[in-house]
Amino acid sequence: MKDFYIRSFTAISYAIFLIFPLFYNEILFYIVGFFCSLVLVFEFIKLISNYNHKFFSSDTGKSNLILYLTFPLYISLFILSYNWVFQIFFVLTITITNILLGFSLLKKKEFSFSILKNRFLGHFYLVGSLVILFSIPTLTNEYNPYYIFYFLILMWVSDSSAYIFGINFGKRPLLQVVSPKKSVEGFIGALAMSVITSILLFNFVNLNLSLTQWIALAIIITTSGAIGDLVQSQFKREAGVKDSGNWLPGHGGLYDRMDSVIFAAPFVYLLLKYFESVS
Repeated sequence: MKDFYIRSFTAISYAIFLIFPLFYNEILFYIVGFFCSLVLVFEFIKLISNYNHKFFSSDTGKSNLILYLTFPLYISLFILSYNWVFQIFFVLTITITNILLGFSLLKKKEFSFSILKNRFLGHFYLVGSLVILFSIPTLTNEYNPYYIFYFLILMWVSDSSAYIFGINFGKRPLLQVVSPKKSVEGFIGALAMSVITSILLFNFVNLNLSLTQWIALAIIITTSGAIGDLVQSQFKREAGVKDSGNWLPGHGGLYDRMDSVIFAAPFVYLLLKYFESVS
């Protein structure tokens, strides 16, 4: 029970830390997002540097520096460019990268193989997904904090429900080899609560989405979020560590808290962009 209270307090503090600047000021939100991204890149580098693989070890310092410099480059290109062809190509590239990671999980393959390793993953899966995540408010080329706000609400409901249902009813592991504590029952509970929340949002907020679109959004967020959680668990399993950091009591590192959001971001962006095009 004590662990639950610690996790809850940390989660609430983290939510306030993101939501306050999101609604207070667009520039402040991007500043907070940029510093969060620096922490996330740092944790990711620390995590994958534990791998004993020559592809990364020969020029670690140079690769790390390039990874840091890539984020402001990507976010500048993406946010400042209003060329929809470039933006869609960028999002599709990141989405395909994340799909390949999910496919590797199902095939029970390690991530430290061939080109799907350090630089490629760092630049596309992590940095690219972060850029898309913090670009969601400008999805329609005008700053709208509610897009990312409701995305975060559905993800947090999903994560919390998966934890609660998993603790109380979990019996069958979702993917035993990667994370035995994550259960099928937890995922089903998360999906159900996320869909219920999306129905409530449809009835009480105005985001120009139909009920079907809200439910589709909830399903995509819950499913991609669960896969993102497992992807990060695989990284930690290969690195031989329990957490990506120790910044957040009860959760570990910032990457441990945002793994689902990061992975889901390009899928959510594409789905919202599609909804916008058919509306």
